[in-house]
Amino acid sequence: MNTRNIHKFTIGLGALALAAACVQVSAVDYHVSTAQALQNALTLAESDGANNNIYITNGYYLGNFNYNSSAGYSLTVTNEPGVTNTQITLDGAGGGRALSITSSGTSAITVAGITFSRNCGSTTIGALRIAGGTGSVIVVNGCQFLSPTNSSGMGLELASGLNATVTNCTATGATTGGGGTGISIAAVTGNVTVQNCTITTNAGSGLSVSGASVIAVSGSIITGNSLGCQGAGAYCSGAAITLSGNTFSGNSTGCSGGGAYCSGTTVTLTGNTFTGNSCGQLGNSGGGAYCSGTTIMLTGNTFTGNFSGGVGGAYGGGIACSGTTVTLTGNTFTRNSNSGGPGGGAYFAGAATLTGNTFSGNSAASGGGAYCGAAALTNNTFTGNSASTGSGGGAYCSSSGITITAFGNTFQQNNAVTGGGIYAAGQTINLLDNLVVNNSQTSSSSQGGGIWVDATSNLFFINNTITGNTAAGSGGGAAFEVTGVVELLNVYNNIIWGNTANGNGGDVWLAGTGQKKVFDFNDADSLYGVWDIALNNIDLSPKFFDPVNGDYHTQSTSPCLNAGTNGAPNLPLTDMDGNSRTNSAGLVDMGCYEFNTTATHPADVNGDFVITPAEYAAYAAAWQNGQTWTNGPNPIPANYVTRAGYLMTNGGAYYNSGSARPVNWKLIGH
Repeated sequence: MNTRNIHKFTIGLGALALAAACVQVSAVDYHVSTAQALQNALTLAESDGANNNIYITNGYYLGNFNYNSSAGYSLTVTNEPGVTNTQITLDGAGGGRALSITSSGTSAITVAGITFSRNCGSTTIGALRIAGGTGSVIVVNGCQFLSPTNSSGMGLELASGLNATVTNCTATGATTGGGGTGISIAAVTGNVTVQNCTITTNAGSGLSVSGASVIAVSGSIITGNSLGCQGAGAYCSGAAITLSGNTFSGNSTGCSGGGAYCSGTTVTLTGNTFTGNSCGQLGNSGGGAYCSGTTIMLTGNTFTGNFSGGVGGAYGGGIACSGTTVTLTGNTFTRNSNSGGPGGGAYFAGAATLTGNTFSGNSAASGGGAYCGAAALTNNTFTGNSASTGSGGGAYCSSSGITITAFGNTFQQNNAVTGGGIYAAGQTINLLDNLVVNNSQTSSSSQGGGIWVDATSNLFFINNTITGNTAAGSGGGAAFEVTGVVELLNVYNNIIWGNTANGNGGDVWLAGTGQKKVFDFNDADSLYGVWDIALNNIDLSPKFFDPVNGDYHTQSTSPCLNAGTNGAPNLPLTDMDGNSRTNSAGLVDMGCYEFNTTATHPADVNGDFVITPAEYAAYAAAWQNGQTWTNGPNPIPANYVTRAGYLMTNGGAYYNSGSARPVNWKLIGH
């Protein structure tokens, strides 16, 4: 390859002639040390017929530098080797962009290792602007976009191109005066990647990306940004959007998506942290994040202390989602709040599938933990959430035509005006294997300390444990509202015992006619209302192992053992622990747990009730590496690993006492 190096570039005619003579070479390197030399190099590179590399040495470069080429050759503007981005500053001097690059065709454009002063004189233009052709690939790496006090300007402005990658960059807005988006990417039509960037204190959104087919933002810190509307931390609009491993904190918007706003056909959020973000004023959704699209998937994210509020309606303190298919798996929502609307932790405009999520200490008018339309809730935990003026302290689920299913969830210490643990209203409702304990209902004129339910067609209320709940009104444990004449209520194999109410029905409250209401094979005490069929019920203490410390498994002497029926409609195949719902004799217990002493610890691969050092080492390694294990639960809980280590270290055989896992696995003789 022929390369022409022009060292210590000056403004002389000889240098101009020399560069012009090099039009046929494959690459030209320019090394510059002054502002004029930088502009000369950019001008010559526009038409020298070659790919160009412009190397900038340390210094402060004042001016509005410009490159405009239709030749379609590649351009790289970067730091001299050994010179860091903190030693090179390009400053537009308050009169425009510091560097503007326009190139057509399929040219590659790279800018790296430079600091740009956001001193543009306008919030609508960027200190660095790049407009590539329809086939161009743009890379910006290791640059800083910094705002002097009282200055205005975007940081990075990518106006067009095919693909763009922005990595290891910093975009910091002025804390006094000024404004402008930190990184703005628009009309890049292919793939946009933003990785390992720090985007802080921008007034006008931290990151804004629109128009791309694929948008991926990962490993970035986006904090303290503000915007009047939609996505103060990050705004992403495209076909497929993925946010992974980012931190969004302290971002604030007047509209939707305080931390992040995502709108696309497919939206995926994985392993992000949203802390202390907010949206306020009018019609707000998603203090932490707002997502809309056809398919929305959230996995392993953490939402803490986010807020939505204001007049005109607010939705989703932690997150608000509107999509055809919404799936949440393994996320954590803690102390998020919504001051004026539904969904303290999360709000879903339509159907949603929630699996293995944790909601704790969230608050809203309705749906303190989560507010859903049609929903499938599986193995989630709702603790200490509050619906201050409405329904569903833990969860609110309401749908006119789609099935609502809650399986294997824990609702504890939640409170609401109606339905302290869960409020469910819909055509067909399945409530199976749930643990509902110590929730409260706060209005003397309402019902449902643990559960309030109204199924307009079919209710399957099977093998739940509901205890220790209280109602200021009626139905301390469960309230069944029947509003028509066609409803079929199937209530089988439940423990609804030890609840209290100031009004009617300490354990169970029933109102309405329906077509047929069946209450069979349950353990219940204080009932209000008349069931069409009520057979094979008992009224005896369930004999929980240790309810004071949260263990609601039944002891071997419990009257609830083998007292249910395997003829219950929609009988779940497993209990809340994953054990088979029927024992070897084909019998079924009452409540969410089936008494079981045969299940071995997951680390005990061969099931011989001895954990060897090799078995423990493999289990611990899988936990450390975040891998799944053949026998659940997954992800592997830390206390399961600790228990396996205890059983292995102390040696000998262990047994299963039937109590709460993992302390149910005890050493023989201890």
